[in-house]
Amino acid sequence: MLFLAATVCTAVLAELLPLYTKIKSERNELNSTIQKSRTQDRFYSIYSTSPTEEHLVHVVDILNRFGYKRTELNGEWDLLWAHDYPFRVFPHLKNLDAHQFVNHLPGCGYLTNKVDLCTTQLPFLPRAFRLPSHRNLFLEYASAHPEALFVQKHNEHRHIKVRAISDIDLYSNDSFVQEFIQKPFLVDGHKFDIGVYVVITSVNPLRVYIYNGDVLFRYCPEKYYPFDAEIQDKYVVADNYLPTWEVPSLRKYYNSYGGSMRASFEAYVRDQAMDPSKIWPQVENIIRTTILTKEDDLIDTLRKYKRHNFFDLLRFDLFIDENLKVYLMEANMSPNLSSAHFKENSLLYEQVLYSVFNLVGIRPVSKSEISRNTTSEMITADKNLATDLNLCVYNDCDKSCNKEECGLCLPCISGTEYEWLQRAHDEHLHRVDMKRIFPKPISDIQTYDVDAETRQLSRKNAWITRWFFNKCKYDRTWCM
Repeated sequence: MLFLAATVCTAVLAELLPLYTKIKSERNELNSTIQKSRTQDRFYSIYSTSPTEEHLVHVVDILNRFGYKRTELNGEWDLLWAHDYPFRVFPHLKNLDAHQFVNHLPGCGYLTNKVDLCTTQLPFLPRAFRLPSHRNLFLEYASAHPEALFVQKHNEHRHIKVRAISDIDLYSNDSFVQEFIQKPFLVDGHKFDIGVYVVITSVNPLRVYIYNGDVLFRYCPEKYYPFDAEIQDKYVVADNYLPTWEVPSLRKYYNSYGGSMRASFEAYVRDQAMDPSKIWPQVENIIRTTILTKEDDLIDTLRKYKRHNFFDLLRFDLFIDENLKVYLMEANMSPNLSSAHFKENSLLYEQVLYSVFNLVGIRPVSKSEISRNTTSEMITADKNLATDLNLCVYNDCDKSCNKEECGLCLPCISGTEYEWLQRAHDEHLHRVDMKRIFPKPISDIQTYDVDAETRQLSRKNAWITRWFFNKCKYDRTWCM
């Protein structure tokens, strides 16, 4: 009997040895990277096609204050901050070193290209038609909705104007026509848009955050009524927008009582006997849904890249109708972070950048500083990543990883998966004023149905969503 038991154990060990060896090798490689993490100077480089860097003053200032030193594009940089899309110009970005990171995602144009985004069929996007391919569909829609107004937009064209159908160029390439929402919510008679700063830190599995410290509000300089399509300052937000501190009903909240742009606006909404809290869940859902809709395109683009050492800071521009329904206008790559026009915006941009940099691992340099790519055990160790121990023991996940229930048990996690969790844990600890919106926040752990939430997600997104759920069960700070 003892001989038989020994034989069985030997056979089991023989089956598990290759798996154990693979996992151990991946862990050793990761630990080796940690040991090689550089403790000397950190360098950044800038890529911009603009003749000046006025639009990058706050980026450069904060990086300098963090102790980063500037180097040339062909230098040995740790961070490439690209204002313009860099991947067509620098093919070597497909083979980044472990310590190098870039502030854009390859394929981010799937989100920021106005034509592609606005013609995506999503319920929070005003109805849009790509021209000239959808010309007949547009004419049918316009005929069925004679009360509707439309604007024609181009991917690079900022001067938007409400046009009669007879004035729309139905054969224009790289353009689209979009329905104009005619009854916006107004503040002191002014239409406005809101800009929410969004950071994508990982794709497949996806992690998305929004800056929760404030929202950029921009008001049209002319009052909306009486409406006149010829006066674009009534309904188009341009560079000469009216800032919060100059809107009469908002001044007291912003100037006298120190309210943020968002808090001042919310106070005004409550003054109108309406509830501003219904706005922000819509905003989060719009951003989350939009990015999930485009994630497959991002994944396909990223297949060409050896390391996915990328993050992306975007600004989603939205507007609100008179019933507080939120609509998406566009997503902006390299959003404006220049306070040259409005000095008062300096604090907002600095706080956004401070939160973003800390979130993604760009932190003040010190002699004991640890590289962005790795996390020391004194910050993140196995015990910080291990979850659902009872399930792991019940399924004997230390003996076999074949069961689906073992997917988050540490003996069954690959080196790559281990690094994903390390980064997620590191982001959580250093998010400052960033709020996670994917994996989706959990408002009530007692009623949250993780199976229902993950049913429509990809395998990797479901995997990391379950990990956040498991963390949330034991620590409420992981729920939101």
